[in-house]
Amino acid sequence: MRLIFHLFLKYTQYILLISSYYVCSLFKNKYKKINWVIGVDEIAKVIFLLNNLLPNSFTVSFSKNRFYTLEYNFYNKIKNIYISYLYKAFMGPVLLGYLMHRSDKFLYIWSTGFLINRELEFKFLKSKNKKLVCMFVGSDIRSLKLRKELYLKLEMDGSANYIKINNHDEYVRDVARIADLYADVIFSASVDQISYLTSKQYYPRLYYNKDYFNYNENKFNTTNRIKILHAASNPIIKGTQLVRAAIKKLELEGYIFEYIEMQNVDNTIVLEQLKSTHIVLNEFYAFGLGVLTIEAMANRCAILTSSDPKIEIGLPQNENDAWFITPYWEIYDNLKYLLDNPNKIKYYADNGYKYANKYFTFKAVNKYMNDIFKENGIID
Repeated sequence: MRLIFHLFLKYTQYILLISSYYVCSLFKNKYKKINWVIGVDEIAKVIFLLNNLLPNSFTVSFSKNRFYTLEYNFYNKIKNIYISYLYKAFMGPVLLGYLMHRSDKFLYIWSTGFLINRELEFKFLKSKNKKLVCMFVGSDIRSLKLRKELYLKLEMDGSANYIKINNHDEYVRDVARIADLYADVIFSASVDQISYLTSKQYYPRLYYNKDYFNYNENKFNTTNRIKILHAASNPIIKGTQLVRAAIKKLELEGYIFEYIEMQNVDNTIVLEQLKSTHIVLNEFYAFGLGVLTIEAMANRCAILTSSDPKIEIGLPQNENDAWFITPYWEIYDNLKYLLDNPNKIKYYADNGYKYANKYFTFKAVNKYMNDIFKENGIID
């Protein structure tokens, strides 16, 4: 029954898309042109940031991210999960058919789309000579099987070892196949998000608003009580259990500090805490830079994270120690080192602030993405 419903929905959506496209073509001269359509499910405010980065864009979010309160050009406000699903199922293809007359460029975040069948969607878009950009940001493309193989090669443990694979690998293999077949540009961390993609991958960089950079001159005037923050959206994947072990051991050894752990809180609350935080403990099973790391750098915090440009070669290099590279087995040792050497906390915080200024401001990321788009014929 489930398969029959899926097939019914698949072809119903395709018929709705074609109908919407040709009905809207009767009025296409009346539509205001836009440069980009960006959607369709918000992850770590990526759609919101790209909207600012790519001028004259139309943003679509069919799902709400619980950590952010943001605005979009089209937003699904229905809270009931079942009604929301039906709304997206029927509104998605109608909206896409209309937007195809307003823009020639579509940027997809995550592995979802306006239709449940991405291949039908992409094939129709390409038949109308649209440019497609896919930006993958994590488990939408990452293969747990390949990740485990990478751990063995590097002789390391990792979060994938604690997650059941089930049918996930089959799913991401198909996502990769479709992206390889139809996308003009693919953004993905080739190592941190190791996948079945065979096309060239560009590391996805997101900017941090220059207006929110906060140097805080007074932060390191006194370090009598160091403030340490750990804010994990997914504790198992981020290594929270290892952070707690390190914190507990340091407390038992008599170290005095303020430790704040945050989960399931709005991003604005985290950003407010960063202003007065000295050390941020972020991801410890990742090889790429997380969003929180960039936010913390811009707020002049010293970062401990496992991100490593020698492994994730798509990253801007960690010149001048922008962060303290900390694999999962060194959390205690590296945190103890900073507590014993408070001058080094300021050292990493200042270097991280400069690094974020160099690579993750609007100006820097705008140039990075436009150079990629020009290189691949997306823009002139």
